[in-house]
Amino acid sequence: MFYAKTKPVQTIREHTDCLVAELERLKSTYGSRFVHMDERMWKLLRLAVEYHDVGKAWPGFQNRLRKQLGEKKLPNTITYSVPHNYLSVGMIPIKKYKLTKEESRLLIHAVGYHHERSELPDKEKIEEILENEMRPYLPQLIDHMKLDIPETFSYKSIARLSKRYSQFDDDFYKYVLLKGLVHRIDHAASAGVDIELHADKHIGAQVTAYMEHKGYAKNELQQFAEANTDKSIIVIAQTGMGKTEAALLWINEDKGFFTLPLRVSINAIYDRILSPQEINYHPEALGLLHSTSNDYLQEKEELDEKWEDIYRHSRHLSSKLLLTTIDQILKFPFGYRGFEKELAAMANAKVVIDEIQAYEPKIAAMLIKALEMIHKIGGKFMVMTATLPTIYLDELKKRNIITESDVGKFINQDITRHRICLRQEGITEVGEEIIEQAKDTQVLVIVNTVRRAVKMYEQLRKVDPEANVYLLHSQFTQEDRKLLEEEIKSFNKPKPGEPRRSGVWVTTQLVEASLDIDFDYLYTEISTLDSFFQRLGRCYRNGKRSPVQPNVYVFTEDVAGLGYIYDADLVKKGLALLQPYQGRILDEQAKVEMVQRLYSRESLANTAFLREFEEALHEFDFLDFYEVTGQEAQKKLRDIQTVQVIPECFFDEIFDLVKEYEKCQVDWKRRQEIRRKIEAKSIGVYRFQAEDKLSTLSGLDNIFILHCGYEFDRESRQGRGIVSDIEITMFS
Repeated sequence: MFYAKTKPVQTIREHTDCLVAELERLKSTYGSRFVHMDERMWKLLRLAVEYHDVGKAWPGFQNRLRKQLGEKKLPNTITYSVPHNYLSVGMIPIKKYKLTKEESRLLIHAVGYHHERSELPDKEKIEEILENEMRPYLPQLIDHMKLDIPETFSYKSIARLSKRYSQFDDDFYKYVLLKGLVHRIDHAASAGVDIELHADKHIGAQVTAYMEHKGYAKNELQQFAEANTDKSIIVIAQTGMGKTEAALLWINEDKGFFTLPLRVSINAIYDRILSPQEINYHPEALGLLHSTSNDYLQEKEELDEKWEDIYRHSRHLSSKLLLTTIDQILKFPFGYRGFEKELAAMANAKVVIDEIQAYEPKIAAMLIKALEMIHKIGGKFMVMTATLPTIYLDELKKRNIITESDVGKFINQDITRHRICLRQEGITEVGEEIIEQAKDTQVLVIVNTVRRAVKMYEQLRKVDPEANVYLLHSQFTQEDRKLLEEEIKSFNKPKPGEPRRSGVWVTTQLVEASLDIDFDYLYTEISTLDSFFQRLGRCYRNGKRSPVQPNVYVFTEDVAGLGYIYDADLVKKGLALLQPYQGRILDEQAKVEMVQRLYSRESLANTAFLREFEEALHEFDFLDFYEVTGQEAQKKLRDIQTVQVIPECFFDEIFDLVKEYEKCQVDWKRRQEIRRKIEAKSIGVYRFQAEDKLSTLSGLDNIFILHCGYEFDRESRQGRGIVSDIEITMFS
């Protein structure tokens, strides 16, 4: 008997049969959706699955498992180890299956690299193991696997592993698809999950039923999306036009990935799609994947005990519709070892990228490259945004993956919501005005840094200590920030029967796209136009008529964050474009045109923005793949390493939990529960800004005690958050 694994105990043949079952499931559900998977490719995939683990029969591998099972070891004299995937390659009868030279290379590499190892194949060691320790077991292995394995091992095949595929090879995307599907099939079978779930649950039909039930007619945007489900598209549409519904109608009956920049936005859409009062989609067909999705799912009472399965299916990309962040599924342009799994998952699917303008130029370059790779592997994408930088669209056209007919622009000019007033003064100079304005209205103040937000909050509290003044930024603990996000929503949109309160909320760009809020007046520091227009979406969002007086005040002096949060050149150019609208209505058409002008190649000439974008694109276009790991790629994507810190004032509260966590080594669920309670007291900070004020927290990776003060009253929902001399202006 030859074992493949011990938890659960499974032979190589049993494990292989599980893979074959998942392959058949994949083919029966989405076989017709794979552009590059003809019958020859399906044959190669079947062969890769059948032969991928035969190398595990080597006594050196078997003895590791037999030791765990308490069974007698097999004779084994070789002391060094060789990855079993390299051994498997030598046992594939290439000639028997009459493969072409390129087909055999595809198969050899799909099997040989179905596990990515830092150790490269050593032909001499592989040959010694196959000849001296595998050959005696060959008859038993053939009988066990019910496969043809040649008596003469193929060392020529092993030699062909030395030259890996590059993105410049003609069959690169065939290889990515074949190897990536082996990864997906193997990982799904090993985890005991279906590779694809609920293929019959069509989100498009569910959205149509929801809209009919509500009596909503599909607007032009939604009709455009529904009419173009067979192609990749870009839609430019203002806030409030139903872009989410349009995206889901475009996904229709296909497998879908829906990405947004912020976790809180993703969670909100997840709730809406799941809600019986809204779209009411099947909960087990809907996945959620981001850095804290495990916690979010567990907290949802309506999921009961299903949350663990939903989380597992999300991690294995099995969900029919997966809501996620780009760092989870779209980092494959970095070419990290094992990237093929994520890219292959796009081959039979549709990918939505919402708010592409919200990403910095390096990340946007990665997304442009990702869209090109999705296109080449046979997937489809939809980019939807309120404002699209011209250079992004130009680049997609240049790469022949989007044409002008694939772009839809949808602007409703019936209602104009914002009349702006540009003011040549600093926002901290108008505290008394803001307090006066907020006596009988709701005022939102958005500034560019946490430090400026705290300063503004302190000023307003001094002007009138009795006024309703609240502060929201990223430097509150997870549990307190959650309270504040709930508070701002209830403040802004009270429950039926409750009075609408007046007051002020001071915030950062945190609220630009993450919270569904609608204030009467907006006071804001100038930022880049794309960011500024996002801010406008938090003011007079549901207004029924055009404002006669300004409802948006934009402060252009002593602006925080220029040069490191926002490109100073872009802010200056954007301000020049806004000047003609001083005291006037700023309509949706004007916003779109301004962003097009600002982010044209001519306007961006000699700016850091254009330089970063083009340099990043060039790097992705000529990257040597397989140089980094997935974790390293994720760090690059996040650009600056963040750590979770707990203000030292909470140390006594978490002391017992930390001790219990250290001792609780066996009960995984309890460990997770304890860690969640500890992390509720944490805040994300950039490591380099707090390095000299951190103390390690025993037993907890990447969680530290930060030597700082902390201020927040959970009853009144007021306070400043972290109180420290740390320079925190980079945080939102």
